[in-house]
Amino acid sequence: MNSYFLHNGVESSGPFTIEELKTKNIKATTPVWCQGMSDWTTASEVEELKSLLTVNPPPIKNFVPVVNPVSAPTPTPKVETPKTKKNKSIFGLNKSVFTFILFFGVLIIASFFLSMYQDNRREASELKNKQTEKNNVQYRLQQKEIEEQKIQMAIQEKIDADRLLKEKKETVNNQLSNNQELLLTATSNFENSKKRLAEASNFQFFRSAAEREEEVNFAQKDVSYWKKEVEKIKDESYQLKLQLEH
Repeated sequence: MNSYFLHNGVESSGPFTIEELKTKNIKATTPVWCQGMSDWTTASEVEELKSLLTVNPPPIKNFVPVVNPVSAPTPTPKVETPKTKKNKSIFGLNKSVFTFILFFGVLIIASFFLSMYQDNRREASELKNKQTEKNNVQYRLQQKEIEEQKIQMAIQEKIDADRLLKEKKETVNNQLSNNQELLLTATSNFENSKKRLAEASNFQFFRSAAEREEEVNFAQKDVSYWKKEVEKIKDESYQLKLQLEH
């Protein structure tokens, strides 16, 4: 339900509800205004207020009043005319003009602060993006440095592995060479021990049976020893060759 302001030609009063307006005895020509109206208007123009208007009785027709010579003349009834609509002025400006200027000024100030707020946010966002990009560049550089270090480490590990393999092969080859010499010596001693065993077994002069048996046993032990040495050296050489293949 709307609330209305009333104007008496000098100043306005209100707002009043419909119930309060019933006690104001408003007339058809009473200036009224409520929120949503562009300007003041008379109560008769507002549909909601028509039921509150004071009803004036119509004039009497065909009635000739008795004129008393002594009595004073009947005053002519005054016809109430709508009062001139007046608006209050603020700082010398019409109220509606002042309201428009005030609204426009508030709009400009709000736009200014909104623009400042957006600029600050944009600057903060750009600064954050720059910092993020800087961090990303540093991270990529660090990653690149780490990758280069890994590559250098891998290269160094391969160089060390190749060096160790080369040294191992040289060591194995040296051992094989030594084993070949040892094998030749052991084989030669093995053959010589077999010859001595054969000679001790066949020679029967100038010695007793006990001496012959002792010499044969010694020769057999010598043959057995050099046989084991030959087999041992051959087995070591075989293992060394396997190491070279791997």
